[in-house]
Amino acid sequence: MAKIQLLNDEVIGKIAAGEVVERPAAAIKELVENSLDAGASAVTVEIRDGGISYFRVTDNGSGIPSGDIRMAFERHATSKITRAQDLHSIATLGFRGEALASIAAVSHVTCTTRTKDDASGIKVRNDGGIITSIEEAACPEGTTFVVRDLFYNTPVRLKFLKKPVTEAGFVTDLMMRLILSRPDVSFRYISQGKTLYHSAGDGKMESAVFSIYGSEMLRSMRKVEGNQSGVMIRGYVGIGESARGNRGHQSFFINGRYMKSNILSAAVESACRERVMIGKFPSCVLHLTMPYETVDVNVHPNKLEVRFQNEGALFSAVESIVLDALVEKNAFVKPVEVKLTAEKPAATPVQVTRQDTQALPVAEKKAAVSTASASSIKPVVEVARQVVPKAPIPAAPAKVAMSTTVQPLRPAPHMLNEPIRRLEDDIPKAPEAKAPVSVPAEKQIIPAPIEEKVEQVPSFLPDAPKPMKLLGVAFNTFILVEYEDHLLMIDQHAVHERLLFDRLMKAYDRHEAGQELLIPLLVTVTRREQELLLENQELLEGIGLTIEPYGDQEMAIRSIPMVLGNPQAKDFLHDIIGQLESERGSITIEKRRASILQLACKKAVKGGDRLSEEEIRHLVTQMIDRQVTPTCPHGRPLVISLSHQELDKRFRRIQ
Repeated sequence: MAKIQLLNDEVIGKIAAGEVVERPAAAIKELVENSLDAGASAVTVEIRDGGISYFRVTDNGSGIPSGDIRMAFERHATSKITRAQDLHSIATLGFRGEALASIAAVSHVTCTTRTKDDASGIKVRNDGGIITSIEEAACPEGTTFVVRDLFYNTPVRLKFLKKPVTEAGFVTDLMMRLILSRPDVSFRYISQGKTLYHSAGDGKMESAVFSIYGSEMLRSMRKVEGNQSGVMIRGYVGIGESARGNRGHQSFFINGRYMKSNILSAAVESACRERVMIGKFPSCVLHLTMPYETVDVNVHPNKLEVRFQNEGALFSAVESIVLDALVEKNAFVKPVEVKLTAEKPAATPVQVTRQDTQALPVAEKKAAVSTASASSIKPVVEVARQVVPKAPIPAAPAKVAMSTTVQPLRPAPHMLNEPIRRLEDDIPKAPEAKAPVSVPAEKQIIPAPIEEKVEQVPSFLPDAPKPMKLLGVAFNTFILVEYEDHLLMIDQHAVHERLLFDRLMKAYDRHEAGQELLIPLLVTVTRREQELLLENQELLEGIGLTIEPYGDQEMAIRSIPMVLGNPQAKDFLHDIIGQLESERGSITIEKRRASILQLACKKAVKGGDRLSEEEIRHLVTQMIDRQVTPTCPHGRPLVISLSHQELDKRFRRIQ
């Protein structure tokens, strides 16, 4: 083992820089926090190349006295604490005295500053932690830091930075939190010469939320205000359409400092549990004011993690106050008149046969295909929700014959002789067709064009067509089929998802995955979300989602994936954003494309959706005719099979 010795100042400085300056966003965070501690009411942040080659932080704060400028670049030199006891009640954002020294150790830094009492300012240049010049300079009151070539002398750290556009995204995230944390400060954020954010700084929280999320989301969010257990909480919570696919839009500020906290997230989500869809998370901007001694912010060098003295009381306080904000108090004061329409009489049972679309006349095929392409909302097949028993019918030539009962599973004997109605009777021939839609338009099971050639892949069923009995549906989720000596239980969601995924993949390969909208759909997004979408624009166009910027905080959707309906486009875009945020350059383009395609196919019919008999038949027919892969795009099985022999054993008919 080598001899133990003290490290020199250069190595110590670079190690400290690695702890504090992880990337440009981390360095900018430290400098902006120093500006806020200096009493600044206006802060400008400018970056180039994601902050790697250049960034600037300018404020109108109190400035640095000329006599302290050398000491400001020393490690562990600070004016914010003087004794160990101060660590138990930290009231400033910065306090360790490491930030400036750490940034200077791995970059070229120029600082220009002037205090109120000084007639002129001073300009200091520091290269790699060494002050190379100090001179007098004309400048306004406040401080400006210009940092160039971050990590120029530590190439290993430079190599691990992301692409400039990704690093710029981290800075954009940071500026979003800073604006929300201090509504009383006017922030201006410039990237590549373009102003992305400019907050009012009027002290109103709604103004800060508006500058980040826009008016549409601000209107949909609920105002939160209250105090409990020594904690005062104010801010906004977003549920319903304001909910997102991840926690990236949850912002918590404790005594003005942005913090990440699983406890606070869990408390908000608990309060919003019945008001947010499964798989979604509420968005929020919440400011918590509490005694400094009850919270420990000195947990991690980046000061993003925090410990609380009484976690249980804090959880209860946040949950209770947020829940109170979500309760519609007026509903108990002023009764709401509710008009109920008369219940429609039950539909008369009819008989339906399996009629493959390939058996339709050519003219009717073309009519069906043209109807599908005419609108992204109206499905090709619109049938009534009628689930009834039916009589056995002969098999179509070279196809699987189906004969059966679909819910209820016990057919009444007198219904077996009802007249047979053809499947093509349900295909609309003209605009006057008025058949009710059985499921939402975006979840309709739409047959692919007849001319499409389907690639044969291994399946769970033999190639030779054999009789199959469609027995019914359990729990509006599992289709029950008798096939030879097996009982098949088919997951309707998994099957539809697989069919949509295969269809979209083939369209993607042919560069025909999208369908253009007659009128572009505008969706409000944040600046960071807009950057993220534009960064992946080519990938999104490949799956049929064509978007372009429309103003500062909106994106125009011009085409959508062919498996979606227009009403789903907005939600799908938010899902895409959540998916891209969670991946953030960590996976290959191919994997990202596959995950987005799978996301589109989540719009398939769900378990619990009640399908008409025609839709059930079409789903099973497509599964068989297309010889689909026996798993959904996520790897779940489509079918569970129980043999006759296994059932006999379960009922102890045989040993």
